[in-house]
Amino acid sequence: MARLRALRSPLPPSPTPTEVCADFEPYRLIQARQLLGWSRRDLSETTGIEPWRIAYWESAVSVPKPYELEKVAEATGCLVAFFKRGRPMPILDSSALFMCSVDR
Repeated sequence: MARLRALRSPLPPSPTPTEVCADFEPYRLIQARQLLGWSRRDLSETTGIEPWRIAYWESAVSVPKPYELEKVAEATGCLVAFFKRGRPMPILDSSALFMCSVDR
């Protein structure tokens, strides 16, 4: 019965974009982008954020502002909380992803 009660307990609140930006994990951005098969330019075109800014975030030179992080999360289909440091981070295999070109 105690276990059932534990399953019914509410989930902890999701961190706000401001909280995530304060504890931003750059590798999460790289993962999200690569799993979609996107380049920085692709993410830039989708979000309207300059590619050099995305490169700075991925190399931990700077962190995104909360509204920028929300744009990235929406474009990649991730929750904002995905980009927060301190969560378990498995190494995701993106070797199955490949680029395909079509001769026209």
